[in-house]
Amino acid sequence: MTMKKKLTVTTLAASIMFASIAGLPLSEQGLANKLGITAGIASAATVSTTSYLDQVNALHTELAKDESGIASIRTLRDYVKEHPVTDKDQQYALTKEVWDKIKIKAPSIQYDAIYQLISGLELFYDETGTSIEALLSNGDYRDAISELFTSVGLEGIDHPDGLKKSDVELFQSAAMTALNNKTSELLIAAASAFASGNADALKAEINEIVTTDVVAANSGLLISKLLTAYGITLSDLNTVQNRIANYIDAASNSTVAHDARTAIESAGLRYILKDKIQYTKAAGSTTSSEKPLLKVVYGSLEFTFPSDSFEWSAPVGSGIRYDEATSAFVLTGNTDAVAKVEARDSNFGLLLYISDDNHLVSLKVPTGGNTDGNSSGSTGGGPVTPDPGTVDLNNLAKELEGASEEKKQEIFQKAQEAVKNALQELATLDLSKSIKVEGDTAKPTLNVTELADKVKEIGAKAKVLNDQLKQLNPNATVEKIQLKLDFGSITAKTTEIPLGKALLDAAIANGVNTVAISMNGLSLGVSPTEFGADTSLKVTNQDSKVATSATQLPVAAGVYEFEFTAGGTHISNFNTPVEVTIPVPNGSKFDTELLSLAKIVDGKLEFYGGSYENGVLNALRTGFSTYTVVENKVEFGDTASVKAWAGRQIQVAASKGILEGRADQSFVPNGQVTRAEFAKMIVKTFSLESATATENFTDVNDSDWFKVYVASAVKNGIVNGKEAGKFDPNGNITRAEMAVMSSRALALKGISLSPAKVDEALKGFTDVNAINASLKSGVALAASEGIVIGEEGNVFNPNANSTRAQAAVVIYRLLNK
Repeated sequence: MTMKKKLTVTTLAASIMFASIAGLPLSEQGLANKLGITAGIASAATVSTTSYLDQVNALHTELAKDESGIASIRTLRDYVKEHPVTDKDQQYALTKEVWDKIKIKAPSIQYDAIYQLISGLELFYDETGTSIEALLSNGDYRDAISELFTSVGLEGIDHPDGLKKSDVELFQSAAMTALNNKTSELLIAAASAFASGNADALKAEINEIVTTDVVAANSGLLISKLLTAYGITLSDLNTVQNRIANYIDAASNSTVAHDARTAIESAGLRYILKDKIQYTKAAGSTTSSEKPLLKVVYGSLEFTFPSDSFEWSAPVGSGIRYDEATSAFVLTGNTDAVAKVEARDSNFGLLLYISDDNHLVSLKVPTGGNTDGNSSGSTGGGPVTPDPGTVDLNNLAKELEGASEEKKQEIFQKAQEAVKNALQELATLDLSKSIKVEGDTAKPTLNVTELADKVKEIGAKAKVLNDQLKQLNPNATVEKIQLKLDFGSITAKTTEIPLGKALLDAAIANGVNTVAISMNGLSLGVSPTEFGADTSLKVTNQDSKVATSATQLPVAAGVYEFEFTAGGTHISNFNTPVEVTIPVPNGSKFDTELLSLAKIVDGKLEFYGGSYENGVLNALRTGFSTYTVVENKVEFGDTASVKAWAGRQIQVAASKGILEGRADQSFVPNGQVTRAEFAKMIVKTFSLESATATENFTDVNDSDWFKVYVASAVKNGIVNGKEAGKFDPNGNITRAEMAVMSSRALALKGISLSPAKVDEALKGFTDVNAINASLKSGVALAASEGIVIGEEGNVFNPNANSTRAQAAVVIYRLLNK
């Protein structure tokens, strides 16, 4: 399954249509809840509330069967909550198809309100509805909804005859009726989509149903009137929500938004196909193997999906696995086994079948011997050996039975590490034999087509690995793919590595997060999405004098010049930071905490941090030139009073270029920290600086030294304004604000804290009630990770201003995460 194909299969099911058009977030109250309408408003007599709730509950039931899907939805909800989109230009860019139509007739509605309404319709699913209630408890959103109706001559929501819950139910009922009336057309279109990987016909069918059978045929319904008045189509809403999903996935460096959408789409399709899609065994099945088939039966309509249209799986530890070589379920061990099984369509990743208790796969060991895991049922094969590129988690799954919660977490960690290590091995390609040296330049001869095919194979096996992990632990973090192109040891002065567009496209399509080019222990890991054309990397080994002539600091590594070129254009800045690894041959000679990546610019050094481990320095950079590694020992003359608890922390953070003195050799440890200063510290700590980032604060000017840092922090969701349109850059930062900014930065690394554990994380502070409710979750995450701790008497002092020494300690702790 590729991300590209995943994006084409949108609005496949009633759930997506409801979510996009009627605002059904798979909760009882749907859009009515979002609009702040109380449940006490009576439904229209023409609507069966019981039937309506039956539909909602059925969708809930289907979704609840998909544990990994539920987990991805919760992860998305938490991410969105922690990383709101506040930049108005970004809000417009995400919603322009809908916004451009709305602004013509309702010009005074704000970007923020429209963005929140549209994005909240589908992506921010919440089982209890409380997140959605909180979303529109803000009166601005209620006012925006009222204006949407009044601007086109429809009553406002506060009018006694305005939009009611019954209006929502009527529209949703019409949508479900239309779908049920066109089941055969949908099934035929779906079969074609799943077999061919092309969803155009299916999308066209659903668009037709929505336009003709729902909106036009029910033009008297208030929601139909609203959509018609503005000319908003299903395609508009779907385009916007796809773009929002892309934005979230890019910002979170994951596929969480699309995984959540796929889960909801899958639940809707299973709901439509319920009792119509049937499991059967193919000819040739035996007691020790079973070849699965799916067929759809609807009246006189009956067809069987091609066997290669689905990716089958059984739970880890069930004793059964799906063998792709034989297209059959087989035993993994020497005992009989029974298991529920699942099927995802191969083209779009939709979970279309989950067996119930009446349709289990039951396999028995052939009489007279042990199974070898093959469908032939041959005997005497001994234990099953996992296929190359897979991880056998069966033993860990068995250990979970009856294990304590602490033991379970230990087992989950083992599984996570096992999958991570397997993926690293799987995605490392030895290309050393491809290198040819001519004069002072080394170049590889690469077969891009073969490499692209290999990447596709890696992507498929990575999916199996992560699926196994999720089956064992639904809350597991999906391990990302880092494709490592290892060119071995190269003696030439200059190396030129081509990265063909076909290879980069294959990497993107198959879920590769980073492509790392490695040689001589040196490595650069880049996101394949950074380049839209044939790309090359040129690495030149410079003379050590290039560094020693620029500094008297101890030089700990070679001197390298890096040049990226794409489509004939030099690439100087990257949207996604590049992972840089530089070998430090004699690390034991240095104070390794003080080692820093150094950029050589016009005969001077700029410091960009990094961390030393196992003989290399790892760092992140968004721009390239000439680099080395130096030991940067910074001394201040006024830190004696804080040396016991902050001296080392100040020195380390200063060595990385994160902290600077306020005068020559003067750090001013007890001075206050401004909001702009801490924004700079966070941005430099996590290498988030972006020259193209923007912000819309009236008190941040282009000429301000902190402009790029505040903008970069905004881009990454780390800061919000202190009040409407203002950042307050020169205001002192409080301890609570510092904790929240730190937590948002940690979230970029995938570190989170469940809402259920917030109170537990804060219980050690005696003044917890003094922490602003909107900041508690951020303070809790920072506290749980040991980034912030209480002061004397276990008080947190959330509103106290932070000193520079305290900020240095926080930065030091973040550096070690």
